[in-house]
Amino acid sequence: MFDISHKTISTGRYRRILFIRMMVVIGIAIFAATAFGQTPTPKPAEDEDLIVGGYKVTTTTEFGYRYRRLYGSENKFNSDLNYKKGFRLFDSNILFEADSGKGKYFDSLLISNTGWGADPSGFTRVNVEKTGIYKFNSTVRRVKYFNNLSNFALQQHTFNTRHSLGDFDFTLLPQNEKIRFNFGASFSNVSGPGVSNARAYRDDFPVTADYENKSNDFRAGVEGKLLGFNLGLTQGFRFFKDRSQYFLTAPNVGNNPADTTVYNTFSRTFPTDGNAYYTHFNAHRTFAKKLDFTGQFIYTSTDSKMGMLELISGRDNSNNFVDRDRFEINADAKRIQTRGDIGLTYMVNNNFRISNTFSVDRFTVNGGEKLEEWLDRRNAAGNPLASTFTRSAAYRVNDYRRFVNTIEGDYQFNNRVSAHIGYRYTNRKVDVMGYDITLTSAPSSTNPRNILEDEKNSTNTLIAGMKIKPVKNWVIFWDVEKGSADNVFSRLENYKFTNFRIRSKVTVDKFSFNFSAVAKDNNNPSQTPTALNFGTDIKNYFYSGSVEWAPMDKVQISSGYTYHHLTADTPIIVPVDGVSRLGFSQFYMRDHYGYLDVSAKPLKRLSLYGSLKINRDKGQSNRFSTLPEIIYGGYPMNMLSPEFRAAIRLTRNVDWNIGYQYYNYQDSQTSSQNYRAHLPYTSLKIYFGGGAADR
Repeated sequence: MFDISHKTISTGRYRRILFIRMMVVIGIAIFAATAFGQTPTPKPAEDEDLIVGGYKVTTTTEFGYRYRRLYGSENKFNSDLNYKKGFRLFDSNILFEADSGKGKYFDSLLISNTGWGADPSGFTRVNVEKTGIYKFNSTVRRVKYFNNLSNFALQQHTFNTRHSLGDFDFTLLPQNEKIRFNFGASFSNVSGPGVSNARAYRDDFPVTADYENKSNDFRAGVEGKLLGFNLGLTQGFRFFKDRSQYFLTAPNVGNNPADTTVYNTFSRTFPTDGNAYYTHFNAHRTFAKKLDFTGQFIYTSTDSKMGMLELISGRDNSNNFVDRDRFEINADAKRIQTRGDIGLTYMVNNNFRISNTFSVDRFTVNGGEKLEEWLDRRNAAGNPLASTFTRSAAYRVNDYRRFVNTIEGDYQFNNRVSAHIGYRYTNRKVDVMGYDITLTSAPSSTNPRNILEDEKNSTNTLIAGMKIKPVKNWVIFWDVEKGSADNVFSRLENYKFTNFRIRSKVTVDKFSFNFSAVAKDNNNPSQTPTALNFGTDIKNYFYSGSVEWAPMDKVQISSGYTYHHLTADTPIIVPVDGVSRLGFSQFYMRDHYGYLDVSAKPLKRLSLYGSLKINRDKGQSNRFSTLPEIIYGGYPMNMLSPEFRAAIRLTRNVDWNIGYQYYNYQDSQTSSQNYRAHLPYTSLKIYFGGGAADR
């Protein structure tokens, strides 16, 4: 409808033609809407239900076409939005309901679709139920994921994948409180091309990637009531595999062309297969309307086997010819986890409540690997060098146990004030044992290297908050957490954090005001062996406000603003001229986001919607470093995105929608990623069934 070849038409002329066509379309739409608005609408029949086979049918279907005109970086646009030109299924719903309330095979059936076609994601949902007999819910989704940024990893970490996933759940006797049965299955498939990195001989090489991984899940369970307890038991199984491949299609000199390293050929595969099963048991009961008990127990066991085969030929950093450098790794691992949670809540009286939650989490990961490398080389003159053959093995057992206990008290002082206060304690213990051995080297004090470590740690956190209602139409919420948190696999000290949130809502006549703020101050202290402070400090703040105004039934206006202030400071050591220098890396985000939405219905057959969104991140602003050991980072950018949409009621059952979206992105550091995109679209929305004339 809007497609004009830009190969034969100048940019300026193309814009004028596009603008004229859009104005003509909008003009026709407004004229049609005005004409319809002046034409008396026949009074609808009292009974407008659509009956098919004893079922009342209600359906809405919206389908149409989106045009896309893009100037600038297509890779950046697709990484952000990934909208394509072409047919779109905006939204489709069809509902079958038994006219008598009881159907022969089902009582209700709902089928929903949205996003298929030129959108980056879409889903189909099917819900069908026969009361007292069964209920079936299913969802199938597809996501097109694209990522290709010129300012990230030298544009050498890219993805252009499709992710298909789905969930299917069936319940037998869904309304039976004494016993009901659940069955389910899920799948997930990811595939597509991309770019990754390989490193050898002191250089990095971009390589072609072909991503492919799949998983399938199956589950079955039973729920019901026994001795006053609501009980549930679920058994699940999962099977997964990865067949991603990495390879070169032509010789490559690497990211450092001054170095002698060259890949003539390269291939790498990571075949991975695994399976997991889990058992989940849960129970709940309230005793004498005073004591509420909730508990769950989860046991999981995961086994995986992985291999790696890598083949390289070319030249190394000493200018030797590499005829064959072959790596082969075989590994397996097993992870067993047990988790239990018990929660108790006691109602002291109508105003005072005490709750306690205790959790224990324990897992053990054990695994080993065997590595073999064959290396055949020739020197720069072409004379053979001695071949080398290396064999090594490693094994680890990581045992982790963690207790967490949280106790809280809630008190309702009156209808205007309530408060809660609590305390969280954690205690963990980690044991690591294993060995590393080089089988082609002579035994020594470090070969094999035996590993035996253990570590204990505990943390404490204070929790508090309030709800305050100063006046009838004003409410304030706030809460705070202050303390420390541990990290399972980090040898650094505990995180020290202070998190504070506040939210306020005020309603005055036809206005509604909302304000919220979040402050997160996190510090991860650590020291080097020389007692040098070497921790990371992150300060993260959010401020958000919005206002909604409905001056009349047919007009709604809303506007808001959000500011995100982030500063991350990390000490680093950088080698400069052979000397290690202490410096720092700082990342800044100073992000401003604002929006204005207006919707109106000036005529009975015409609805209008307009929106303006502005996003600006100043990043590190004017901070620039002249020293290699000092790094300032950020992503300063601007994004402008207005949108307009008109819905015109053509007939009792058909609406015509026309709209226009515009995106203007400007990268303050990498102008090659800038883009401007025009996305006009049109669609028809068709209604059938009850209430079609009441929209």
